[in-house]
Amino acid sequence: MSETGYVLIKAVGLFSNSLILLIFARVILSWIYPSQRNTLVFWVWRLTEPFLEPIRRVLPFRSGLDLSPWVALFLIYVLRTIIIRFLYTWL
Repeated sequence: MSETGYVLIKAVGLFSNSLILLIFARVILSWIYPSQRNTLVFWVWRLTEPFLEPIRRVLPFRSGLDLSPWVALFLIYVLRTIIIRFLYTWL
């Protein structure tokens, strides 16, 4: 494998792991419901909303339970696996 392939695989892993961490942080923050004026809360919401909002539009909201973070985590895992296998195969 070339050095470029190795760097791409590491970048995909870093991006997906960071996004997973942010989604988990958002789930935990939604349980304690801190002030939206908090800078950390603002950025967690701002970075995760582009990924969660399209899922929320498609997925029905049931009994006050938002399943979009769990669907997003599943999709991130599947996409990461597909992309890394593709990179291993072709680079």
